[in-house]
Amino acid sequence: MPTSQLFGVNNSGHVFSLSTDQSSWREIAYIGIEFKRLASHESVIWALGGDHQVYVYVYGSSVPIRVCEESYENQRWNPMESFTSNLLPTDRAHFSSADGLTDRTLAFIHLPTLAWTWEGPWHLHDTFQGQALDKEAWTYSVDFPRSYSADKRWNSCVRRRKWVRYRRYVALDTWSAVPPIHQDHTKEPFIDISVGGGEVPGEDADKLMVWGVTALNRVRCTF
Repeated sequence: MPTSQLFGVNNSGHVFSLSTDQSSWREIAYIGIEFKRLASHESVIWALGGDHQVYVYVYGSSVPIRVCEESYENQRWNPMESFTSNLLPTDRAHFSSADGLTDRTLAFIHLPTLAWTWEGPWHLHDTFQGQALDKEAWTYSVDFPRSYSADKRWNSCVRRRKWVRYRRYVALDTWSAVPPIHQDHTKEPFIDISVGGGEVPGEDADKLMVWGVTALNRVRCTF
């Protein structure tokens, strides 16, 4: 039977763990923050601090936690310049999300916290729907909301290519603060936290949701 962990917080705000193959509690490293609430799932603990901020603790993970950041470079064809980044006023940003709704300028995509590090620089994603692209990695379409193809056609009025950059979580076996809702966390502090949500209708059963209640009686959720 695989081992599992039980976590608890004492009246001094210190966090302890008890493994199913052990008989005594072990204190998790104290960093000067007293905690009020705990919620855990597998190898991650979320906690509500006495300062009403949310903290996360990742422990015992042998599999790297990696996130792929994406940005799409968009260009439109015109008879004077051929394909260019001079887009129409109604077009999406030069660099955007896949759906075009969010500006994703590479220089403004930063690490969310100091708990992350970049694995390398931005680079082009060189495949599309399982097909290898040429070195410039463009895909073509009649217009931005339409479907794309690796082949340039007579009616290809727009093109885009995907840039990717991987970040890795490095703050293992230590507490790390989760960015607050507002820059000043005292504007809307958290008062409770919970983990779950796999049974939410319409959601992926494997998706993990972290829920928080703020002092303004609003519920916040993140994935």
